[in-house]
Amino acid sequence: MKSPKVFAARIAVALLMVAFGFRLRAMESPDPGAAKTRGADLLFSSGGIRELRLEISQAAIDSLRKYQWKFGPQVEREKVTATVHEGTDVYTNVSVQLKGAAGSFRSIDDRPAFTLNFDRLAPHQKYHGLKKLSLNNSVQDPTYLSEQFCRELFLKAGVPTPRATHVRVELNGRDLGLYVLVEGWDKEFLKRHFKDASGNLYDGGFIQDVTDSLNTNGGDGKDQSDRRALAEAAQDPNLTNRLARLEAVLDVDRFLTFMALDVMLWNWDGYAMNRNNWRLFHDRTSGKMVFMPHGMDQMLWKPGASLLPPIKGLVAQSFIEIPELRQRYFERIRRLRSTVFNVESMTQRVREIADRVGPVLAQTDPVAAIRYPTVVSDFCQAIVRRGQSLDEQLARSFEPAVFDATGFAHLNGWQSKRIFGKPRFSPTANPTQEPVQIDSPEGSSIGTWRSGIWLERGQYQVTGRVKTQGLQMDPGDTRGGAGIRVENARFDRPVLGDSEWKTVDLEFQVSELLSEVQVVCEFRGSSGSAWFDLNSMRIKRIAPAKPAPSSGRPKEP
Repeated sequence: MKSPKVFAARIAVALLMVAFGFRLRAMESPDPGAAKTRGADLLFSSGGIRELRLEISQAAIDSLRKYQWKFGPQVEREKVTATVHEGTDVYTNVSVQLKGAAGSFRSIDDRPAFTLNFDRLAPHQKYHGLKKLSLNNSVQDPTYLSEQFCRELFLKAGVPTPRATHVRVELNGRDLGLYVLVEGWDKEFLKRHFKDASGNLYDGGFIQDVTDSLNTNGGDGKDQSDRRALAEAAQDPNLTNRLARLEAVLDVDRFLTFMALDVMLWNWDGYAMNRNNWRLFHDRTSGKMVFMPHGMDQMLWKPGASLLPPIKGLVAQSFIEIPELRQRYFERIRRLRSTVFNVESMTQRVREIADRVGPVLAQTDPVAAIRYPTVVSDFCQAIVRRGQSLDEQLARSFEPAVFDATGFAHLNGWQSKRIFGKPRFSPTANPTQEPVQIDSPEGSSIGTWRSGIWLERGQYQVTGRVKTQGLQMDPGDTRGGAGIRVENARFDRPVLGDSEWKTVDLEFQVSELLSEVQVVCEFRGSSGSAWFDLNSMRIKRIAPAKPAPSSGRPKEP
């Protein structure tokens, strides 16, 4: 039997060999950064909500207090040094600056949003594998979950997007409450999505487009020839040439998904609809430009909105003008509806995130916590209604109206709708073959028959026949009578009292490249009846389409 000393020595050697073996395996790992990557993955996938304590000197606080966001040219944001604590972990020399713009900026004495850079002043320092991150105050999103939820959808659809989670933030002993932590735009992020992270990463800034000289978060910001090539391709007046040029410089497939999800989730403050909250990366491996979303705290505000809303982003405009890309855009929406936009799984995910957020919100903001179940329920209902709207719209054609040899397009697919009171719609088996009647046997009422038609930019006139009997307008309604109008406009010559069949008309303008116009036959009265000959309703183009207004396409400086 070996002596205790010999036995202990062998145990020690064995332990050293095991430790050394583990060290060798770590050195031989094909991915030395795998542990760091797993750290970032764990940060965004763990169930708990971490707590961050920021310590900033009074002199630095005074410096940050001087900055206030204003419309117009921006001054550079002051950077100060902070110490960040998470539990027993301490991060020193962390570079901090205030963030936010028109709606989200708050001063240092309020609930400010921050950008934290752990690596700028302390090389190689990282927070759970991240060199850079944002702490968003979520002042425009009472759910606190829109950022995380929508970013996950873009990632699921294959669009590179920084991830988000939640933390509780304290500043110099002051509890700032719940924040949304968002992965930063830097090479660490780019390396996760692209083989070559050295290309230009453009910051879309505030209401800017690819025709502007943009700030960069990476690459060689002085050489913006890649951005200019994209802008020039998007403005080529020859649609065939434009398509070929776009396919040469832009990741068209990813842009289709990026734009389609922007609209499906109603990102009204994103690139397509507002030229805001976006990034653009030059992927040198493919030679293509890739659009990526940013700032998704105001989503799904209009569940019933059109799938082809007013488009402001130049590249998005250029897509819609090309028939082939327009068709592919709607096909992409159909595909995303069946794969990514799954209402049941989406609402389930919302409630999972809310279950994490709710308890912390109850501790940090009891007033907001009282309303929190309601705002989460409203968000889920918006998802449900958006899904229904998507299905209704996708069931219809998105093709521009066809005008016959006489220059007219006929309307079909008429639907009745009650707007106010109790209008009565006389039953009819075929509303386009026999006149339809609306009356108000129970007092003041508003009722309509309406039909949608897709029209390209231009000047139009809608005409049709209307008949009334004893139609009296409500004294409090200056718009009473019967007539034809388009949605969001009034009829200017209402038919009242007793009138035999008469032809009425209305001129209107379509300013968008292609827009669905709702033609409305409307009854507004306290008594009486109106008849509409839906078979007579037709639209004529009275002025050709005009080029897009220059205000929507800023010029290259």
